[in-house]
Amino acid sequence: MKQYSLGPNGGIVTSLNLFATKFDQVIKLVEKRSANTDLAIFDTPGQIEVFTWSASGTIITETLAALFPTVVVYVIDVVRSVSPVTFMSNMLYACSILYKLRLPFIVVMNKIDVVKHDYALEWMTDFDAFELALSSDSSYNANLSRSLSLTLDEFYKDLTTVGFSAVTGEGFDEFLAAVDAAVIEYETYLLIKSSLSYY
Repeated sequence: MKQYSLGPNGGIVTSLNLFATKFDQVIKLVEKRSANTDLAIFDTPGQIEVFTWSASGTIITETLAALFPTVVVYVIDVVRSVSPVTFMSNMLYACSILYKLRLPFIVVMNKIDVVKHDYALEWMTDFDAFELALSSDSSYNANLSRSLSLTLDEFYKDLTTVGFSAVTGEGFDEFLAAVDAAVIEYETYLLIKSSLSYY
């Protein structure tokens, strides 16, 4: 930010752009380490839209997906999502990322050692439960969330969701199983896509 006289947003975008120009070095590092490890994690915290919707984020994601089985993991803080409106906001983010990247996708609901994620699973499968959670709220956001809940019904059906605690490790085995299943999904999709390209 100091070097280029940028604000926070400009600094994030510029650093991502600079990172993308050197991404071939990252690929070489991953290839070198792939003999000794099964997973490489790319953590992209912060402003989701910068990574998901920028040209640099697209270059990075598509490069990884072209060379390695690639799975997108979207982490939700369950403590901060107990409000139905906040929960719906998180689900919209998840939906937009899934449809933009079109890669195997896992929603990880973190901090289940503090708040169990049962409420979220119920809201995803039972519109009436979600409606009840919103019953005392007549704001525009609540009404929009009600409508969106019905719209996201199809999205929820095929969504892989795992409860997890980074503190206790609860849910880690389930998360690894979800990653393994997502890798199979990636490889199956890739085989279908490559076979269709012959026609």
